[in-house]
Amino acid sequence: MSSIEDYNKAIAEQAKLYAEGKAETYFKYFSDADEVINGIFKEQKLRFTQPRVLNDPLEFSPVMRFNDTQSRYTAFDLKGVRFPSVESFFRVQIIESQVNAYGILSLTKIPNSFDMWSHYANGHRGFVFEFKDRFWQHPCMKSQAGDEYPVRKVKYVEDYFINLDNLVNTNYEIPTAVLHRELFFKKTSRWKNEHEYRMVRPLSESPDYFGPKSNYPHEDIGKYLFPFDWDCISSVIMGANMSVENKQLIALQCEKNNKPLYLSLIIKDLKDSFGRPCTIYIIPLNVPEYKEIMLSAQPQLCCTDTTRLSNQGTIEIFNINELPYYGDYKEQVDELYKNMTSDHSEKR
Repeated sequence: MSSIEDYNKAIAEQAKLYAEGKAETYFKYFSDADEVINGIFKEQKLRFTQPRVLNDPLEFSPVMRFNDTQSRYTAFDLKGVRFPSVESFFRVQIIESQVNAYGILSLTKIPNSFDMWSHYANGHRGFVFEFKDRFWQHPCMKSQAGDEYPVRKVKYVEDYFINLDNLVNTNYEIPTAVLHRELFFKKTSRWKNEHEYRMVRPLSESPDYFGPKSNYPHEDIGKYLFPFDWDCISSVIMGANMSVENKQLIALQCEKNNKPLYLSLIIKDLKDSFGRPCTIYIIPLNVPEYKEIMLSAQPQLCCTDTTRLSNQGTIEIFNINELPYYGDYKEQVDELYKNMTSDHSEKR
């Protein structure tokens, strides 16, 4: 591209595609924690997270409502023995017993959300997986019996509640599929900008899962990993603040598995698709020389503005003292020059 207008146009078009949820694929944010990096890129395992470990305390804990509210929230006393209310009993027996047996893969169609890069990718130090459309049809994502766990869109609601009376069918039962729809695919509207999609599967399918020690409802906070195949992945996007060490590790694995590699840039002087300060521009690292430069770049170089992006030319000088800042920072510039020439010699 030759002008700042070209950069602005490309960034705007990319952001609009993601903001409107028109991407055909799905994206998953990850942190740069050693256990995450090693688990995915060395052990090739993916975590499905159980509800009680997620960051929203309201998750899978809706308000309980009944058609007949009389005594539904009142505890019972039997000769000094206190029994829970109808609300508490069914919350534990129906909700808690269900949600703790399943793991969730949270996805989105927006890979350039500044907030999600901050929250879920450890301040833009992590990475994003791009999953292929219908990746859940791959054998590694199915049950041992070959059942699929399709990805479904989360519904955001203002009034987050569940009415068990309304879920009962003619046989006086609550179908599992109906209960799961209410529990796993609804969320309060405060999270609506994440445009979340979910894949839910039983934790019992994980090789790391050993199950509860009793049949009583329980709160499971273990970590359960599932093997995944690189054929499910379309590409990997590295965060703007990712360490050089992790960038090079991920680049090696992408090259090994023939996966496109991208890098996110924080563009400071453009607003995102929601009208908020800063936007994320995702650039492909498909030119060998450019790729090598960006993989070695320190994080601060990936936080820029559109003016800098469109003015990347150089001015030839013949002596270091021609640098406009040399006079006031001679010691620092000499040290920088020493390090740069040393690095250049080592690469030759």
